[in-house]
Amino acid sequence: MIYGIGVDLQNIAQLEEAVKRQGESFLRKVFTDRERAYCSRHTSPAQHLAARWAVKEAFLKATGSGLGGQYLFKDLEVVNKPSGQPELILHGKAQEDCKRLGLHIYISISHSGEYALGQVVLCKA
Repeated sequence: MIYGIGVDLQNIAQLEEAVKRQGESFLRKVFTDRERAYCSRHTSPAQHLAARWAVKEAFLKATGSGLGGQYLFKDLEVVNKPSGQPELILHGKAQEDCKRLGLHIYISISHSGEYALGQVVLCKA
């Protein structure tokens, strides 16, 4: 049974501008070490950062908590399986709540041109 669905579209240049303005403190506040390392390996790090940002916002929408709610951005970590498939790893309160509710998480990422998209579907076991 579907518990929640979230989607977010992020303008890549807008995220890149936030990184330029706020620098490393912004990156460390929002992205885990693994996420930053993965994105920095690519010729367009902002594209991959924007996709991860979009997944994090989509998760917040799917849970109904929204920005500034009960979860920290770094409690939501987007990583890639060896196959390249993205997955959302939860930490802290986000992990505890999803485990307690018996939720399974499915995500999808896409980026093209100026935008990155993240989609999250939460299913109740």
